[in-house]
Amino acid sequence: MPTEGSHRVPLNTIVMFVAAIVCVFCAAAWGLVESVESKGINARVVHRQGVTGSGIHIAMLSSGNARASHEAFSLPDGQRIITNYDFSGKGIAATSHDTQVAAIVVSRGGADYAECKGVAPGATLHSVRLSDGSISASVVERALHAMVVNQGCRVVVTGIQLPSTSSKPDGTSVWANLYDYYAEHYDVFFANAAGNSESAVTIFGDGHNGVTTGGLALDEYGRWFKTGSISNSGPTVDGRRKPELMAPAHRLMLPAASGDAVWAASGSTRGETSFAAPHTAGAAALLMERAAQTETPYGDKSLTIKAILVNSADPNLLGKSNRLTHPDENVWHPDRGYGRLDVGRAINVLDAGRIRPETMLSAAAGWAYETMDSDQRHSYRIAAKKGERLVVTLTWHRKQIRIGTLLFAEERPRFNVLLEVRSPDGTVLFSETDDDNNLRKASLILPEDGEYTLIVRNPTHQQRRDYAMAFERRDSQAETP
Repeated sequence: MPTEGSHRVPLNTIVMFVAAIVCVFCAAAWGLVESVESKGINARVVHRQGVTGSGIHIAMLSSGNARASHEAFSLPDGQRIITNYDFSGKGIAATSHDTQVAAIVVSRGGADYAECKGVAPGATLHSVRLSDGSISASVVERALHAMVVNQGCRVVVTGIQLPSTSSKPDGTSVWANLYDYYAEHYDVFFANAAGNSESAVTIFGDGHNGVTTGGLALDEYGRWFKTGSISNSGPTVDGRRKPELMAPAHRLMLPAASGDAVWAASGSTRGETSFAAPHTAGAAALLMERAAQTETPYGDKSLTIKAILVNSADPNLLGKSNRLTHPDENVWHPDRGYGRLDVGRAINVLDAGRIRPETMLSAAAGWAYETMDSDQRHSYRIAAKKGERLVVTLTWHRKQIRIGTLLFAEERPRFNVLLEVRSPDGTVLFSETDDDNNLRKASLILPEDGEYTLIVRNPTHQQRRDYAMAFERRDSQAETP
C-alpha cells in the first residue's frame, strides 16, 4: 500500500510556472482587454449578453495564493471575489504568478485599468495553496474535496506542473487518476495547462477527463495566433491527443502581488501555459452560467462544456515552425491541438439547444448529452448542403474506481465509443474508435445535398455510461487560413 510519502514531490522538482514568466514591457500592453476580445478568445461578446460567470465557483490550485486585497478583485460594496486557503501548513502566501492566474479568470479591472476584466468576472474564485516545500497527493485530494464537495466548485484550474522526471505523464499516475476521478465522480471541469519546456504534455495536463490548454503568442497583426515556443506539444507520452485547446499567454496586463493597485504586463512570446489554462477555466464558467439560465437539462455538464468548447475552437493557427497548421489536413495538430478558444461561437452552439437521437435536425448547430447501454447505437440525422463544413466532437469520461485512500483502478474494459459520419448515399466519410483517446472530432466538407447520419455506438460491454456531443454546420471557408 503506497504511503503519503510515495505520492510526494519535492518542491525543487516542481516546475512553478512563476519562474521566468513575468515580463514587464516598456511598450503598452495588450492586456486582458484584447485577449478576451475577438483577437483572443472572443468572450467579450458573451459579457455584453450579460453572461459573466455569475454563480459559478472556481478553484485555483497552486503553490501560493492570489492577492485577494488587490483592486482587481474588489466588489463595489468592498467585498472580495477571492477567498484564500492554505493546505500547506505554512500560511497564506500571495504571489504575483497566482494573482495573475486568478485575474485572467475573475479580474474586475482597476482604477486605471477599468477594461482589464477577466474571462469570467462574475465568478467566485477560491485560491488554494498546496505547497509546504513539496506537494503530496493527499494534500491535493484534501484540497479538492474541500473545494468541490464543501464549496461547490464546478471548475478547477491548476497553476503548477510536475516534470516528467518526477512522475511519468502517461495518464496513469496518482495525480491523473485523482483528477479523472473527481471529474467523473463529481462532474468537475478541469482546466489543465499543457506545461512548459518539455518534449510532451506534463502532469496535470496528461489526465484523460480534463481539457488541456497550450499557450499562444501575438503575431504582427495583434492576434494571438502563434504557438508559444515553450508550450508543450502533444501527443502525451502514451500517444493521446493533448492539448485540446490554445489560449493567449503573451503580453497580458495583469495585477501584481506587490501592491493593491499594482499592474504589470506579463507573459512572453514563449507562451507560458499557466496563463493559457485560466482562459479555459473562465470559458467553462461562462457556459455553465448560460446553461443554468435555460430549462434544458445537462447543458452545464462538464462533458457538454468540453464537447462544445473543443468543437468551437478555431484551428487557424501557426505552429512552432511559424507555419500554418492546415486545418483540413490536421483536425488535431501536436502544437495547437484542435485550435484557439472561441467563447462566442461556443455560446451559440450551447444556445442552439439539445439534440436527441433518431430525430431529423435542420438547425445549424446543437449538442447532445445521452446515456448508452452495452452495444447500444444512437443515430442523429442532419440535413445539410454540398460544400458546407460539418464539425462534430464527441467525448466521454474515463471511469476510475476508488480502492484505497489514494489508490484507483480504471474500470475494465474501458468504456469506448465509435463515431461515424455517413453521407446521404451511405458512404462512410469519417470513422474512428480507439482504446486511448476519449474525444473524437471530425471536420468534413460535405460532398452533396441531403441527409447525413452521425452514428454513436458503444462497442464495449460497459453499461449506463454518459457521453456528450456537439455539432455545427459552417461555411466551407470557415476554417480556410
